[in-house]
This record gives sequence, C-alpha cells and structure tokens, in this order.
Amino acid sequence: MDKLAARGHVRALDEDLARQVAHQMSYPGCSHEDVARAVIPPILARWRCLLESEEARPATKDVVRVALATLLHKYGFHDPAITAEAIAAVDALNDAVALSDAFERQSADIKKLLRTAPTPLSRRPGSPRSITFLRVGDVLSIELRGHFQAAYVRQVTGLNETPVIEFYAGAFTRPPELADLAGREAARPGGRARFSVDGLTYLPDPAHQVRAVAAAHGEGPHGGEPGPGQGLHTITDILTLQRHMDELIA
Repeated sequence: MDKLAARGHVRALDEDLARQVAHQMSYPGCSHEDVARAVIPPILARWRCLLESEEARPATKDVVRVALATLLHKYGFHDPAITAEAIAAVDALNDAVALSDAFERQSADIKKLLRTAPTPLSRRPGSPRSITFLRVGDVLSIELRGHFQAAYVRQVTGLNETPVIEFYAGAFTRPPELADLAGREAARPGGRARFSVDGLTYLPDPAHQVRAVAAAHGEGPHGGEPGPGQGLHTITDILTLQRHMDELIA
C-alpha cells in the first residue's frame, strides 16, 4: 500500500472499512457473507463519488481502485468487479508511469494477491478513533448516487470527536450553494434530520462525497428543534448515514 503514494486516500478507506466491519461483526450470528453484503455496497456508494468524478485525476482514481481491492482483501472480502477494475488500474498506472519503479516491479505480485481468495477475519478489527476536522457552523454538501443533500454542523461532541449535523430539506442535482439554502427548512421536524456521524472526519473529503459549502455560518435549517421525549439526534456513521439520506428524501 505504501507504493501507491496516496496515504490520505488509503487511510480514509481503511478507516471506513475498519469501522463498518467491526460494527457488522458485532452482531451475534452474523455470517461472513452477511458482513460482506453490509460492507461492500455502502463503501462503493461512498467512493464512487471520487471514481465517477470529472474533477479527480485518472491516476488518483486508479490508485483508489487498487487500494479498495487490496483493503477489501485485507478484511477478508472479494468482489469480482472491484478486483477486475483494480487489476486494470495497475496496468494503467504503469502505462502512465504514475508511480515508482518499485510499484511496477511488484505489479505481478499485486495482481496475484488480488486474485487470491482472501481469508475471512476470525475476530473484529479495531475501530479507528473518532475525530473530526469539522467545526460548528460548517455547511456541507453530501453526494449520494448523483444527487446532493446539504447539512449544517450544529455541534461537535467531545474533544473534536464527532460532528452533529442537520440536513436541509430537499436534494439537488449539483452541489448546492449557500444562496440555495437561505430560509430552507430542516429535512424533518423534531430533530429527526439530525445525526451524530462517526467517521465524518476529513474536509476536503478524500472520497469526494462531502464538500464544503460555507464555514462559520450563523444560521442552520429552520424548524427542526426536537420536542420533549423525541431525542436530540440519531447516532450513526459515515456509511450508514447514506441509508438515512435515502430515507430523508423518500
């Protein structure tokens, strides 16, 4: 992995996978196949934001394809389509002389590893420490399958640990601007559009899923205050958040 020269992307991918694999393996009686079904689709949905972006360099996309297949292998998973894309990406990186001579010399071994059946984990991996670089007042655009939803950072819990965000109503076909959000209501009343999100760490986001719209903004969505007994927010993580996003605009 060090030959990919993309420490930030590799670290973010590894943290996403470790967090989700550990969470899914904590369920009693959950099989390896169950964990794979719960891990691979959401990780792909998140990182497709980079892989399908017109802004990302082709070499960056190829590096992420190789990293994704390699890290899935590390955690005991194999997806034929992801592996095929990664093997093609190895050749593309070498053809473009995008990485080091050491990467090219080890390309055959990399491909051999990716084609080898991985060993399922026998115990849960450690979860990464919860940390965020977001601040109260940040306004975010979060992409999911080609649409964009906006969220406001209401709170940061602990010592820069976890942001609590609230979604604005509606979705956009492009990343929203601050003017699009002026006077906009919360996606749901009673605090049901507020989420404490573990793994919402980096800005800029290596996966290109989360983008900055504004910083230190004084006004969030209107009308979302929770009532008595309704709870303050939902506790979730960056991958499970995608399911909540679907529910908010259903």
